[in-house]
Amino acid sequence: MIGGPVGLADAQSARQNCVECHGVTIPLDTPLARRVITPAILTAILSGRYEANEARFLPEIVEPGDRVLEIGAGIGVISTLLARLPEVAHIVAVEANPRLIPMIREVHALNGVSGVTLINTILGKGAARAPFYLRRDFWMSSMSPGPEPYEECIEVGTSDLDALLRRERISLIICDVEGAETVLFSGTDLSGVDRVYLELHDHLTGIAGIARVFGDMAAQGLAYDPRGSSGQIVLFRRARENEVLRPYRG
Repeated sequence: MIGGPVGLADAQSARQNCVECHGVTIPLDTPLARRVITPAILTAILSGRYEANEARFLPEIVEPGDRVLEIGAGIGVISTLLARLPEVAHIVAVEANPRLIPMIREVHALNGVSGVTLINTILGKGAARAPFYLRRDFWMSSMSPGPEPYEECIEVGTSDLDALLRRERISLIICDVEGAETVLFSGTDLSGVDRVYLELHDHLTGIAGIARVFGDMAAQGLAYDPRGSSGQIVLFRRARENEVLRPYRG
């Protein structure tokens, strides 16, 4: 398990004016939170829809000793849930939006999470800089200027995904990148990765984009696993010969 008491007294006093999301405490009344948690995002949190499928399946898809790369860390809910799972040995959380980095740190601190490696970068091929389009609701921000209007275009440093996977010895990738999944894994060496858990964005990529993702995974020996999938949230697992079929858990 990753984590421990981080400023426990401060965290307890800060729990006023907070909201719970799948057991994760999220601040609402800090200057930063008031900018990040828009009405649309707050509605999704209060209704239980925010990160619902991911939160539901995480305990089922992690395995002992997992070293996890989260691409698209949002406000830190998934990395907080991962940090509570004793099977998880290491977490690298990557977020392209620099405005979310301090929010993630706030959420981690409020929930007693430490030991997560947090990186502000866009993953791809090599190191350079790339445009990133910020939108009012952070979950709509992306590397694409459309289809929704954006508030600001910024440049974000890029990092080499292959190098990160090798350096951190990643076994599980969790990915939510607003349509960039169609290009992110093309040509990437996933030979050391056992599972990829990602959100598809067919409203941005079309069915052709989904086909490309499935093709990229198949080319790396990763097959669709219905036991960890629900709707646009899909799990790919490394295919092994003569694997014993695992029962559904309910």
